[in-house]
Amino acid sequence: MAIGGTAQSATLRHCRAALGDRVLRLQEEPMAILKGLYRLGSLVVTTFASGGRVSQSIRYPALTGSSPGLDCRGEQCRMRQELDVRQWRSVLAVLAPVADLPARSLLFFDDYGEPVQQMAVAPESGGLAFEELVCAMLHPDQQQLGCPLAVRAPHRPTGSLMDWERRWSQSDEDAFEELLRQVGDRRQVLYQAVRDKFACPIRSETVPSLLSLAAERTTPLTVCTGNRGVRLCLSAPWSSPRWQQGQCHLAHNGTLISLDMGRVASVWRLRRPGPGRVLTALEALDSEGRWLWTLSSGGDEDAWLTLLGEALIQEGRPGALFA
Repeated sequence: MAIGGTAQSATLRHCRAALGDRVLRLQEEPMAILKGLYRLGSLVVTTFASGGRVSQSIRYPALTGSSPGLDCRGEQCRMRQELDVRQWRSVLAVLAPVADLPARSLLFFDDYGEPVQQMAVAPESGGLAFEELVCAMLHPDQQQLGCPLAVRAPHRPTGSLMDWERRWSQSDEDAFEELLRQVGDRRQVLYQAVRDKFACPIRSETVPSLLSLAAERTTPLTVCTGNRGVRLCLSAPWSSPRWQQGQCHLAHNGTLISLDMGRVASVWRLRRPGPGRVLTALEALDSEGRWLWTLSSGGDEDAWLTLLGEALIQEGRPGALFA
């Protein structure tokens, strides 16, 4: 399925309408363009996800390798960004504002026409580096964009319950992520099949209770979200959640996470093996059982479990939508 639905697909339509004027098509070589971002100075990097978006004010580092990742640590925070550039395709340069897209920004799309990331040059930053990068990577065809691939049919998980639980209980982190990749878009089928000691549905109201309690105690939490081309995990003591029209906004030191609670249909408590102990996380899924985002420990597993134990709401029907 395409990530983001019609709201994000509208981004591509807006860009298509302004192509050759306010929007320029760049060569479909996202890795080469990413490697030039360090010259642009301060950037506002926005990562799009079906469960919301993440905006960060950063200076992009010089990248090496074909599938780079970023791992940045601060005194109280950590950012881990994994890029799968095989999923990146079209690149557009926005010269003047288009809809909600800022001027002097680069917009990357995946094979299905969904936005992956946006890099906007901060005001009074970068000098002529943005214009030089655009000129160097300009595509010869400024009349049309490549056609996105057709929407994929949902991936159906295969395997037996016994096999799923065996692999779940014996896996390290990498193997566990591989198990989740194999069940694809329908994670909920797996979670509903295994026993509660592996995956258990909880009340959605646990999430606002947990976030508020964590902010009150300044307990760091890790929030993971992303799309086909980017997986982003940020650990920090987040601000008190700010609720606005179904969006939950969390902030820390130039980073803003906006979680679209209207898309959350169910929340699951997951337990899996970790280094020397069992790790616990909360995962939100949409109405079709697809992954939206994950909440987990910010580094102190005991503090996280204490927080979760006090915030957890177990009664009531699982999967209740947020009000």
